[in-house]
Amino acid sequence: MDTEPTNEWIDAEARADRAHQLYEQGRWAEAAAELRAAISVHPHNPAWHFNLALTLEAMGDYAAACQSFTLALTIDADDLETLNCLGVNQTRLGKYAEALEHFRRMEEIDSSYEPSYCNRIVTYMEMGDHDKAELMFYMARQVKEECPACYFNIGGSLYARGLYDRAIDCWEQALRLDANHPYANLHIAEACWDKGDLARARRHYQAELQADEGDLDIRLDYGQLLMEMNLDAEAARQFQAIVDRDGDNATAYLCLGRLAWRKGKLASAAEHYRKVLQIDPKFPGAHVRLAEVLLRQGSVQDAARHLVYELRQCGNDPERLQEVGRLLLEARQVRRANEVLRRLVRLRPCDANAQHNLAVSFFMMERLKEGIRHCRRALKLKPDYPMALYNLALAHQRLGQIPRARRYVARALTMAPKDSNIRQLSQRLRAPGFWSRLRSRLSSSSHKDQA
Repeated sequence: MDTEPTNEWIDAEARADRAHQLYEQGRWAEAAAELRAAISVHPHNPAWHFNLALTLEAMGDYAAACQSFTLALTIDADDLETLNCLGVNQTRLGKYAEALEHFRRMEEIDSSYEPSYCNRIVTYMEMGDHDKAELMFYMARQVKEECPACYFNIGGSLYARGLYDRAIDCWEQALRLDANHPYANLHIAEACWDKGDLARARRHYQAELQADEGDLDIRLDYGQLLMEMNLDAEAARQFQAIVDRDGDNATAYLCLGRLAWRKGKLASAAEHYRKVLQIDPKFPGAHVRLAEVLLRQGSVQDAARHLVYELRQCGNDPERLQEVGRLLLEARQVRRANEVLRRLVRLRPCDANAQHNLAVSFFMMERLKEGIRHCRRALKLKPDYPMALYNLALAHQRLGQIPRARRYVARALTMAPKDSNIRQLSQRLRAPGFWSRLRSRLSSSSHKDQA
């Protein structure tokens, strides 16, 4: 009579052992299934609940991981490791009050358990309470003088405050204590990039990729850094390596398209952008990038169609509206461009480029006074704006207000003396007999109107 339960128990143990092997192989879904089967036989084993939670955490299912950690605590309420893991995952979910409660519980059970302080650094950082984050850092160091995780965590708090040099120093301390500390090189690279020290950022990206060459997100960031450094050939190798491993990586194809565009290889750029849209028809920016290529190729109608698709998706994103509005003007979709640019100006009234582009759309619609008004607004925001001055000069020329046109073009010429359009307009406005010929044309037009 006792044989069947004993066999079930043995089978459950075997499943738990198999789950461990599957976990080590990265086969997390299968490991979770084995652990659930074991738990169904013996639901009062806290270790199995804990291991299931770790497996779910590895799968990125933090909510389910929290549930399993909580079940483990119902069986062993004072297990420090389980409390710690639960707090960490609650922080990931933004459940900061619950996380802090579990970390404080750990401190009550054993005040010398350093992770209770170390992980509170991250929780307080995520809450924006950086003073308490630093307090936890110093409390942790009283328990353990040199902890790489503490240096790593407080580095994140310093970085969030824009204290890049101090953050870098902390991450370097983490690497001093643990040369293989995950993501320390990556964070140093990001901080160096933000500081503008691109060469140093590059070295740390390389170090991070040496430790984990299979992380495609890091390789993608590295490629984008190389693009900013104008190391296009090396950047292309990084993006190509990504698509070789992940043929559905739309961002890598978009970057390959941008590199082709920079080289003037329009057909190749269009091919990459179309691949992006094949993977994800709503990928941000892909329609507008393809439209730009199509405009250069003379396919104005196709370009306009893609700009309309982009417009449907971009909502109130100012950067995307700016780009769509500019290209709609280029595609001669003037009224639609005007609508987009008015929307943009409402969102960003202090954006000089937006005001200027809106002015251009009004000029193209022959609404000169409205265009002049927005051009002047652009100049108030950005006094050294030669194109706004140039377009103001053109507008006043067309209105027959030549002295004003001359003043504006003269100012534009001092700012951009080599601009051929500005120089030609200046020469036209000062050509002998220009003013009398213009008055004659205006007078003739006036007689025709009266007739």
